[in-house]
Amino acid sequence: MRPHFLLLIIPFLYVSIHAQLIDDFSDGDFLNNPTWQGDTSNFIINVNNQLQLNAPSVTDTSFLVVETGILDFTNTITWEFYVKLDLSPSNSNNFRYYLTSNNANLRGNLNGYFIRVGENGSTDKIKLYRQDGTSTNLLMTGLNGAYGISPEFRVRVNRDINGNWEVLSDSTGGTSFVYEGGATDNTHQFSTFSGIWCKRTTSNTDNFYFDDIEINGNVITDNDPPQVSNSFVKGTNTIEIQFDEPVTTSAEQISNYNLNFNNGNPLLVTVVNSGYELLFNNPFISNDTLIMDISNVLDLSGNVLDTTIEIIVPDTASAGDLLFNELLFDPYAGGSDFVEFFNASNSNIDLYHYFVADYDASDGEISNYKQITGHYVISPSDVVCFTEDTSSTISDFYTHDLSKIFQMDLPSFPNDSATIYLLTPDSIVVDKFSYSEDMHYELINDPEGISLEKIISNESSNDFSNWTSAAESVGWGTPGVDNSQRFNQLISSNQFEVQTAVFSPDNDGFEDVAVFSYQLTDSDMVGNASIYDKTGRLIKRVLTNKLLGTEGQFIWDGTNSNNQKAGIGIYLVHFEAFGENGNIITHKKSITLKTRF
Repeated sequence: MRPHFLLLIIPFLYVSIHAQLIDDFSDGDFLNNPTWQGDTSNFIINVNNQLQLNAPSVTDTSFLVVETGILDFTNTITWEFYVKLDLSPSNSNNFRYYLTSNNANLRGNLNGYFIRVGENGSTDKIKLYRQDGTSTNLLMTGLNGAYGISPEFRVRVNRDINGNWEVLSDSTGGTSFVYEGGATDNTHQFSTFSGIWCKRTTSNTDNFYFDDIEINGNVITDNDPPQVSNSFVKGTNTIEIQFDEPVTTSAEQISNYNLNFNNGNPLLVTVVNSGYELLFNNPFISNDTLIMDISNVLDLSGNVLDTTIEIIVPDTASAGDLLFNELLFDPYAGGSDFVEFFNASNSNIDLYHYFVADYDASDGEISNYKQITGHYVISPSDVVCFTEDTSSTISDFYTHDLSKIFQMDLPSFPNDSATIYLLTPDSIVVDKFSYSEDMHYELINDPEGISLEKIISNESSNDFSNWTSAAESVGWGTPGVDNSQRFNQLISSNQFEVQTAVFSPDNDGFEDVAVFSYQLTDSDMVGNASIYDKTGRLIKRVLTNKLLGTEGQFIWDGTNSNNQKAGIGIYLVHFEAFGENGNIITHKKSITLKTRF
């Protein structure tokens, strides 16, 4: 390595040092100056002064990383490296060069970017990926397919201050670089490691070679203490803590943590892929708020964290506790489906390892289970949204809350109709929703890019009349925020009440449906509700022998029994409820429909 340093002081924020890391392995050593770490026993410096894989004869992965310091993404960064593969790259034999990583363990949970060569077929191309935790996202595929048979090549990657990535290569291993492709991505802007990762079969344990590794850019001298980026209950008496940057072994000291409810210090602190797992003596109680003092945790620059955090102990959902609340099943071309859930319970619920699934009509069973892999605690009356592509969802819908939108693999949501499910980790159904494109507002001819929203969030997901199209005024969807069509008024204390005395079903997001509420003294009553015009003609039955709770709400969407628009005017709603003891309740109220039809 031949380091070069130029000091540049940036007032108040940090010290940024221009540095060049070069390792051509000409000293025959990769353990010092600079120090490569990882699977060091799986690599050697060969007679040609190249870093060579020399791993056991088993199918496995091997990696090495070098600490770069904290890369300064507000300046241009360039990476360059040489690779030779004495094999035909494939999905079983391939390599990654990690340009950036926030974790020294390249097998673990990390955020960063890497170059990969290796796919099935003979026209392998250079590809640029982003890694989010343990999932990867392809950002760029190179133009040249010259890397399928025993490739020997050199790669140069440039990243500018705006997050524009440029990949160049010389397929002969020289320095006559040609353009491969580019991408724009600013997702991850913290990195302290760069390294190589090799996936091999038993016959290719020494067929990977690397040389002339070079990184040019600025590194930051960090003056800020680490912060807790995530914390959650992981088990009956365990908590996981994650920090926003690498920290020292101080994070493993039990004396640096203190928890309320007579827990005190943890019994054990264990390093896990994504953070630190703390084991305590006492089991936690659902919906308690844990208060933890954290002290004397140091980052790699010696900055000390002293803080207090709160952690909510989640509960497990029962049927009806979490409900479907919004669904986009027909996105714009290139867009992504999304599904949103509402917490109708009084408990905090962690959706970790819950499933979203659909119904397979051919088998007559729930199928296509997709598991939620992150910890997302949803509070009472709050929402959480899942999408297959966060970036496209927030781009297509400007009314959103990014903090409540998470990316995951979802089942396929057909554009016409389907039945979808939310299930617990034990595959117990929490809610199901049978949707149809016919549930959209009747004046919308093409529902592409328009989500279905529930009107009364805590009511049944399978009440056809409780769903309508998101309002145009909010951009046709509200992922992660209150539905544009949501009715927020509390249930009246009166036995029966019209809660929207005047409504206009024009899909503008304001009083688009008529909402009625009831408050009963007896349970298990059966209710009916009908709408009549001023001449006494029946317009629509909105409740028919429905088993009622002691309180609830129901709606009329302004259509008649043929699902055609009712006219402007004053209507009568007749509500009646029958109890097992012979008790009968009956009410008649008026309501006004105005419209811009």
